[in-house]
Amino acid sequence: MFILVCTLTLGGAWRFEVNAHPARQGQPEDTCLIRPCLVYWPDSLCQPDVLRRLIGDLPIETDNVRSPEIYWMLQKWVQYPYHYAGRTEKGIDCSGLVCEIQKTIYGRPYRGGSSDIFPKLKQISREELLEGDMVFFKIRRNKISHVGLYLGSNKFLHATTKAGVIISDLDEPYYRKRYFGAGRDPHPPRYTPVYLPNPGPKRSGLVP
Repeated sequence: MFILVCTLTLGGAWRFEVNAHPARQGQPEDTCLIRPCLVYWPDSLCQPDVLRRLIGDLPIETDNVRSPEIYWMLQKWVQYPYHYAGRTEKGIDCSGLVCEIQKTIYGRPYRGGSSDIFPKLKQISREELLEGDMVFFKIRRNKISHVGLYLGSNKFLHATTKAGVIISDLDEPYYRKRYFGAGRDPHPPRYTPVYLPNPGPKRSGLVP
């Protein structure tokens, strides 16, 4: 079985390593609300113990997770290196990671870099942040140049040039100093993932 192991790296960032697959075979009936959509996920994501293993040591309660698919997608993206303007297995950058998650989970077709995404969102304060919102930083000079996906408990998922896909804390000195703002898509998701029973190995991963 695959699980994700979360470890603390230099600078306080949480990095995921893929060790095993979280989907358990022969799950009982779906335990999540089923609604029509274009993306299918294994029903194991509905199981609290599986979600806990996906989250790892992050201080995030499973009851507060609205989109467990975010943690499932980490299995894919933590394996690939950073690559500027990348959105493929050859490499991915910060905006590419956020765009891929927004597209796959919420059906929102974002394009461009972090500075292109920010004006399309409803600006919110840090106190209003919810899972799935986006956080922006001015890393280079005086312009937006970095974006991450907020997870909860002050943690955000992002792709960095040196460490690849990691999870960091907004209060880390480096990011607190460079934090610019946060945004939320003003429109509801175009579709919601459906959870289906996982009958065997052929359904052990993401099903198109």
